[in-house]
Amino acid sequence: MRTEPARIERRLLERATGVVEILAPQTWTDAQVEAWLDWAGGDTDLPAAIFAKADAIAANADARELFADSVARAGFRRDLSVALLSGKLALGEVSPGSIVQDTSAGSADFMTTLSDLRRSRRRHLASHAGTAELVRRLEAVMDAIARCEGDPVACADPQANMGLARAAEAARGAGATDAMIVDAIALAVAGEHTWDVGLEPEPAPDVALIAALTDGPSPVAKQALALCAWDTGQVVADLAPGQVTAPILKGSIPRAVISLMAFGNGKDFNDEGFDSTVGLAAAALAAQGGPVAIGLAGLADWLMAQGLAYDSSEGRQAARQIFLRVRSVLGRLPQLDGGLAIFDDEELALCLGGASPDATPSPGPVTVAQTADGEITRVLSEAALQGLAALDVDATAARAHWLGTQSLADAPEINHATLQAKGFTEHELAAVEAALPFATRLSDAISIQSVDPGFLTDVLGLDQTALTNPQFDLLAHMGFGEADIVAAEAYVLGDQGDREPEFLNPSQRAVFLSADALGSDPYFAMLAALQPILDFPAVAQIELEHDAAPADALAMLDAAIEAKVAALHLRRLAPPADFALELPKIADPVIRRTVDPEPASPTAERIVERIIEREPTRRKLPDRRKGYIQKAAVGGHKVYLHTGEYDDGELGEIFIDMHKEGAAFRSLMNNFAIGISIGLQYGVPLEEFVDAFVFTRFEPAGPVTGNDSVKSSTSILDYIFRELGISYLGRDELANADGELNADGLGGGKGQVSAAEEPQLASKFISRGFSRGSAPDNLLFLPVAAHRTGVLSRIEADVCASCGDVAVVRKGASLICETCGVRASTGVEDLTG
Repeated sequence: MRTEPARIERRLLERATGVVEILAPQTWTDAQVEAWLDWAGGDTDLPAAIFAKADAIAANADARELFADSVARAGFRRDLSVALLSGKLALGEVSPGSIVQDTSAGSADFMTTLSDLRRSRRRHLASHAGTAELVRRLEAVMDAIARCEGDPVACADPQANMGLARAAEAARGAGATDAMIVDAIALAVAGEHTWDVGLEPEPAPDVALIAALTDGPSPVAKQALALCAWDTGQVVADLAPGQVTAPILKGSIPRAVISLMAFGNGKDFNDEGFDSTVGLAAAALAAQGGPVAIGLAGLADWLMAQGLAYDSSEGRQAARQIFLRVRSVLGRLPQLDGGLAIFDDEELALCLGGASPDATPSPGPVTVAQTADGEITRVLSEAALQGLAALDVDATAARAHWLGTQSLADAPEINHATLQAKGFTEHELAAVEAALPFATRLSDAISIQSVDPGFLTDVLGLDQTALTNPQFDLLAHMGFGEADIVAAEAYVLGDQGDREPEFLNPSQRAVFLSADALGSDPYFAMLAALQPILDFPAVAQIELEHDAAPADALAMLDAAIEAKVAALHLRRLAPPADFALELPKIADPVIRRTVDPEPASPTAERIVERIIEREPTRRKLPDRRKGYIQKAAVGGHKVYLHTGEYDDGELGEIFIDMHKEGAAFRSLMNNFAIGISIGLQYGVPLEEFVDAFVFTRFEPAGPVTGNDSVKSSTSILDYIFRELGISYLGRDELANADGELNADGLGGGKGQVSAAEEPQLASKFISRGFSRGSAPDNLLFLPVAAHRTGVLSRIEADVCASCGDVAVVRKGASLICETCGVRASTGVEDLTG
């Protein structure tokens, strides 16, 4: 029987080669279209690719003399193409995988085989994680050279490029040898930017071992098998020894999957069309030769659409009947080797819109759909809508319960009125309402991503740190409690699995229970009921949560044995992308002691290094703070640098003001200064910023006027961080007071700085307003001989009455000035110094 394919339309699809315009069925999602393109090998015209694939299958069948004449061959090609484009049938490619090893709990090497598999899996995980980290660190070494501006030789020298030195030290810590670091430096100098090792994303665990549990397996054998399954996800426990075969697990035999939902249900089930499609699938598989497997996709949804509970005798009986119908059709095809099966195939499930041939319970009445503009939104599934109709239940109440009202207007606790009280205007409310259809939690719609940043900072008082934190809880910030959020979320977004639908009676509720609500026992019961009809043993596919314990795996294995399931494949889900281990704060400081290799003498000084680890916290500046303002002009463009200091003189904030520049540039510089200030207050060393931004090159650049230390710079940022490095870090190598540093960042040698400076009034350096007049006007700052050498003056030295330098130290019984050599006590020159 012929069926018409879905309407074909043009759409834009993002492929690996870029965004392309393709022809595809209108009702298919982008993921479904991509799955079919991968199978058919097409590029832009999916229907043509599917017809070409059907033609190749027909040619193979013709070569095996499966058709009586050319008319039958043409009819098969046409009907197969239409069935594929209608989403009724999907065919799987043969994909031979790695060899699956068989073992038995009664064999002598059973425990050794399990241990070897666990070690192999751990070795793979460790190698993958270690290689990824090593590659990241070596690429950081290369990036430190690429970001460096100035002399290329100096940029590639760890002694001159401190950023490179730190990156190299981190690469050492990740396991890189010095030879590898040198190679990375050489490649970066040659213009390369990546340390390519062909690292691919870690593949999902694949079946590597079929372990047969004989009758009455020992507790030790069961525990070892469960632990190996929990640890690797690569073990199939054969609970009916000798029945499980590797080809059906590895996908190395031809496979076909028929979508049950495509043929209706109950009295409206299309018997003729279903039987015809089963025959098409069998003929297409027979054309490839050898054993084949045919599965039925969407069994749980098909039962829900009829108003039948998955966990009921009626549901299991209906499942047996449809599988027996397939058996009767296949019985009329003696040339077919193999036949009916239940298996797991993600690619074929994608081709059929998510319907899997593994016979698992339904994920529930709520699914997702793709809108015309590519957005994903929550909707009631077609199976749920048909099931409600079969039970004569109004779908309006179901939508309100499972999907919510999709509006905050009259929601409890969190609604338009309460949000307006927090400062929300019509503009912000409209943005939140527009995000609700695509949200799974209320915090997804009322978040820093959906609300205007200006409103968040100006009205709600968020700082830049909060705006850049994707996990920031805006609802909690506004003062809404957990109970408020739960109540509003249930009203707006519907039930998330905690509330029973009051519009259904208990027997009706059972129809719409999800796999999570049902648990594993109904699934095991369904497989046990269908096993006598199948040509292959049914392998139960159980996914444990990522944080499940080995005891959970053992309990699941015992439950499968008790339910008389043929086989069990256990695997744990991968942890979420943002998973992080929560560690307690260490209250006591960590004490690290240095121990001499030889016993210390009784008079030896003991050196104790005390390292205190503390959580990064923001160190607030005092309300009344010190600092200075430096006015200068870079390439003719005025720039004012304001600094703010802590009481101990450490830099805590900067402000950058530029005049006669565009508003966008000024705003960027202001926000850049805010970012630097926040970093300083969270403990980022100033020298990190200085190393990162000196020698950066962009306009304006050129001569600098108004600054006594910096005479030329390659950019505004280069000038600012030269000034900060000189003033706060003693980085005099960044100064070019000799005036010989050009805009390329290269100077003409270290300038000579006179040490014979005149005493300066303290009022030149101390703000009368800051000190509120408490600093005397007659204080003088005396010249210090070594103030330009980067060496701090000795706090134990006194002022020399002869030369004025703070350099008088005690030598023996005399006080000697280390600058002029005068004995301070007598004023007579010390001829021995």
